[in-house]
Amino acid sequence: MTTKTLDITGKVCPFCTLAVQKSATDMKSGDELVVTCDHPSAATSSIPQFAQTAGFDLESKKVSSGLWEIRLTKK
Repeated sequence: MTTKTLDITGKVCPFCTLAVQKSATDMKSGDELVVTCDHPSAATSSIPQFAQTAGFDLESKKVSSGLWEIRLTKK
């Protein structure tokens, strides 16, 4: 199992989702991608939608005002 981190603070859609997609392309079952994001619609909508369609489990938590940590795990 490998864990990668991706900081996309300061980025806006669609660049947030594109960065997550690019980082997730070579992931294997059990691998994790931990994303730090400050763009509300990416954190609550577009990244979760990508995770669902691409076969990832997703945990998202707001770690401070306007900042999310999103953990994607490849199924």
